[in-house]
Amino acid sequence: MSEHGIIDQKVGLIGATVLIIGNVIGVSAFVLPGPLAGDAGPGIIFALLLALIPLTFGILMSLQLGSAIPVAGGSYVYASRLVGPFWGFLLPWITIPGVWAGMLFIGLGFAEYAGFVADNISAIPAIPDLWLIYGLLIPFIVLNVLGIKMVAIVQFMMVSIIVVGILAFILPGAFIVDTTNYTPLFPEGTGPAIVAVVSLYFPLRGFRLVVELGEEMENPAKNIPRVLGLSAAISLSLLVGLVVVLVGSANYEVLGGMDAAVAEVSLQNFPTALTALVLMAAAMGALTSINMTYTAYSRLLMRAGRDNIIPGATARIHERYDSPYVAVLLLGIPPLLVAPISPGTVTLSVALSLTILFGLAVAGVALWNLPKVFPDRYEYSLYKLPPWLLKTTAVGAVVSAAILWVLVSTQLPVMVAVLAGWILLGYLFYRARISYFEKRGIDLESRMKRLHDNEQI
Repeated sequence: MSEHGIIDQKVGLIGATVLIIGNVIGVSAFVLPGPLAGDAGPGIIFALLLALIPLTFGILMSLQLGSAIPVAGGSYVYASRLVGPFWGFLLPWITIPGVWAGMLFIGLGFAEYAGFVADNISAIPAIPDLWLIYGLLIPFIVLNVLGIKMVAIVQFMMVSIIVVGILAFILPGAFIVDTTNYTPLFPEGTGPAIVAVVSLYFPLRGFRLVVELGEEMENPAKNIPRVLGLSAAISLSLLVGLVVVLVGSANYEVLGGMDAAVAEVSLQNFPTALTALVLMAAAMGALTSINMTYTAYSRLLMRAGRDNIIPGATARIHERYDSPYVAVLLLGIPPLLVAPISPGTVTLSVALSLTILFGLAVAGVALWNLPKVFPDRYEYSLYKLPPWLLKTTAVGAVVSAAILWVLVSTQLPVMVAVLAGWILLGYLFYRARISYFEKRGIDLESRMKRLHDNEQI
């Protein structure tokens, strides 16, 4: 039984859908394609399609697990209850630095587009990147402390601008595509394309975050699959269209040399009014990405805090705003401190993608174990995958995540080594935490295998 408060605010189908769309189509959609095309060539299109493979497994897992056990911080609950306590602990442990990297990536991407605007519009003064990052991150820390309903209202307005801005690039852009720009497909070999697959998985991780909302959604067992379907149809159509048009509109080497490729191509080929819409969409993409990342991952930490496997303070709910404010601050403040020494955007996106892929593999094992550990939850799920599809999805998730981890290790071995060291440090922290509570007569591992009272309804 949880000793902590439960969030009472709820968002409906539309609110949850725009939360996910805004997290998938974030600033990465405007920042990553240019430099990735410069490295991987036109093969970035195939890299995006390959990134859809683990995404498909992730969506199917979210549909089944979210329908069977709709709880706050779902990925933590699925890992700890269906795989094992230590694996549940590892998700918030590995998520924390991953989210910090993600916040810095979004901040740098926003600063890149702001710099483009300042360079091309003389009336707008240049603002130091560090100031822009702080001005971007701090307001959304405050917004997420104010609660999920306020988050959803702001998200809806921003997502509307994003959709209009991307269409303002895709629709006229289709008429300037030169098919010769799609060759050679892999001018630098397949190595850069491998990194591109993992980098492009960074925005696509947004769909998995729907299972973190759990208790904050109206009728979650019914609405989680609906939210996944609606957000996937809209987001993927816009993302694929954006990348295909961008790569077809300019030579890959030219794209690689642009600071803000989508905006630059728009400025060179379209009326100023359309470019203004594209720039507004890129700005809103940064805002929605930060907004939803704070929202979803704070729920993951909050749920782990309820079990006390990480300090219980992370589970505190604000009495007035009904938000996990301590978890939000834990995710939000450290990137502000590290921002002055932040690495580049591609490195940051790969770091976060690797942590997400780790979670994908753990979720695959959780899905495999669902019918065995909670047979009634599986049998009476509102949306039930047939056994053959469930097992195929589970195996596919684990295998695709493992392959991408191995492939990235051949290209960026230092990053993989750092994450491996972080996991080892996490194991030591986990054992110390278990031992601390054992001395006080509390079996944390047993607690981490049972659903709380509010989750059994």
